[in-house]
Amino acid sequence: MRTSLACAVMAASMGAHDLASAEGGFFEDWEVSGYIREHLSWNLENPYLMDTRDPNGLVGAERRGNYRYDLSMARTILKVNLYKDLGNSQLYISGRAAREIETNYLKDLQRAMDRNAASDLFSNRNKSAVDLMDDVYNSEEIREFWWQTDVRPTTSLKLGKQQVVWGETDFFQSLDVIHGYDNRIRSFLEPENEDSRKPLWMINLVERFDSLDGSLQVLYIPGRINRARDRGNSFDLEGGRWANNPNKGITFESATFGADVPYNFDHKNADMDDPSYGLRWKARAGEWEYSLGWFHGPSVNPVINPNPNNPLGVGDAASGRRFEGAYKGDYRSDPNSTVGELIFPFVDVFGVTANRYIESVDAVFSAEVSYIPDSPYNVGVQAGEVGGCAFFPGFCGIIEKDVVKTMLRMDKQLSLQRYLKTSRPSFFSVQLFNTWITNFDRDDEVVNSAGFSGRAKEHSTIATAILATNYDNDRINPALALGTDLSYGGSFIIPSVELAYGDHWRVRAEADIFFDDQRQKRALQGFNNTNLFGYFHGNDQLSLRITYQF
Repeated sequence: MRTSLACAVMAASMGAHDLASAEGGFFEDWEVSGYIREHLSWNLENPYLMDTRDPNGLVGAERRGNYRYDLSMARTILKVNLYKDLGNSQLYISGRAAREIETNYLKDLQRAMDRNAASDLFSNRNKSAVDLMDDVYNSEEIREFWWQTDVRPTTSLKLGKQQVVWGETDFFQSLDVIHGYDNRIRSFLEPENEDSRKPLWMINLVERFDSLDGSLQVLYIPGRINRARDRGNSFDLEGGRWANNPNKGITFESATFGADVPYNFDHKNADMDDPSYGLRWKARAGEWEYSLGWFHGPSVNPVINPNPNNPLGVGDAASGRRFEGAYKGDYRSDPNSTVGELIFPFVDVFGVTANRYIESVDAVFSAEVSYIPDSPYNVGVQAGEVGGCAFFPGFCGIIEKDVVKTMLRMDKQLSLQRYLKTSRPSFFSVQLFNTWITNFDRDDEVVNSAGFSGRAKEHSTIATAILATNYDNDRINPALALGTDLSYGGSFIIPSVELAYGDHWRVRAEADIFFDDQRQKRALQGFNNTNLFGYFHGNDQLSLRITYQF
C-alpha cells in the first residue's frame, strides 16, 4: 500500500507539472469521443422460471409463465471518453452510465426472487437481497482513469484505472486473466470485450529492450484500492435474465428455503485485500512474435466453499465420495444460515503465446498455452435428493488440480467476392480451445460448475469459427459465429449484420441460438449431466443495438 500510494503521489505531482506547462491550460484541447446506445432484446424461447405460487407446494414443479417473444432488455447507455495530450504525458478518463426499463419479464424475475427468498427457514425476510434494477442493470461508473508518461526514453509508466489484455485470445480466458468480465448483462455475447471487462486500479510499467526487440511489462494491482467485486468474473447469480437454466428467479445470496450462498471476499486463501502482480516478456524472434507471462491473482471463476455445519445437513455422498469440508479449513459466512460461500482462491498462471504470418497460406497462426498449478475445482456429482454431500452437486468440497489450457487459431482473408458478391475479401477465423486436467481421477467427481451434476472430463475441447463479410463499401457487414463443445455436446450459432450510416450511426441486429445435449428441467430437483450449453437452455434471443458514436 505504501508503494502504490507513493507512486500515486508521484504521478499526481508529475501530472500537475505537465498540466501547468501544457499549452492552452487544463480545460482546452481535450479529445472527446463516446457513444449513445439503445440495446433491445427479445426472447425467442420460453425461459424456465420456477412458479413459486404452486398451490400444491411443489416448488419448481411448474413454469411460472410463457415469456417467448417478450422484451427481455431495453437498455440505454451513455459512454464518454476524454483524452488529453499533456506534452510529456497523457491523461484518459472514461465514464459510462446505463439505465434499463423494467420490462414485464424482469418484473416477474424479481417477484420470483423475492418469493424464493421469503421461503427462508432461518429468518423472517420477505424479499431477495438483490434488486435487479438497482443492483445489476442500472449503473454509473468510471470505466478508466489513467495517466501515462515516459519516465525514461525506454520506460513507460501508466497509473490509474485501466485495462490490460494478455494472450492471443479473449473469447475463452486462458492467459487473459488480469481482469474479470461482467457476464450478467448479456453473458459472453458482447462483441467488444472492453465493454464487459472490469477495469482495475493498478501500476503498469513497461521497459523496452531495443537491442533484444522486446519489452518487459510489470503489473501491480493493490487489493484494498479495488473493490472486491471488480476482481474475477461476475456471473448472473442474482437470478436475472442470464442466470443459468433453471435458476432464473433464484438469488444465491438469499435462496430458496434459506439455502444461501453469499460471496466471501475475506477467506484466508481468497482475500480480495491481497494484491495481484505479474510479469510479461514480449518480443520477436525472426518471423515469430511471442510472449512469456506470469500472473498471481484471484482465479477468474468462483468456486463454492461448502459450510461444514450446513443447517440443511452434510455428510459423505451415497456414491462414496468423501466430504472434503471447508477449503483450507476456513469458512467465514454465517454457519447457521448458509450452505456455502462463493470464493476466488488466489492462483498462479504461467503462459506462453506465439503468432506469425505464413505467406505460403496467406494466414496468421496463433498459439497459446497456459499452466495453472493447484487450480480449484468443486467435487461431488450427486445432490442431496439422491444422497449427495449436501443440498447441491459440487458441495462435497474443493480440490486442487494442475491444469493446462491450450489455444490454436488461424486468421485468414478469404476472397469470396465471386461467390458471395462481397465488396472485398472476407475475414475468417477458426479457434480450438482445450482444457486438460492433469492427474485426472474420475472418482474425484470433479464437476464443471457447482450446482450442476455435469462431470468434468480429463480433456474438454471447444471449437469456434467466425466469418465476417462486407458489402456496399463496408456499409453492410454480415457475420456468422459458430461454436461447438466437442466434449460435452451442444453448440451456438450467432448470425448478425451491422449497418453503418456515415461516421456516426451503427445498427447491429443478431440472433443468439443455443443447442444442448442435456439440461436440468426443474429448479432444485432432477440434477443431471448438465454442462456448458445446458446452462443456456431457453436463452435464444433476438438482439437489436442502435448506436450513435461521436
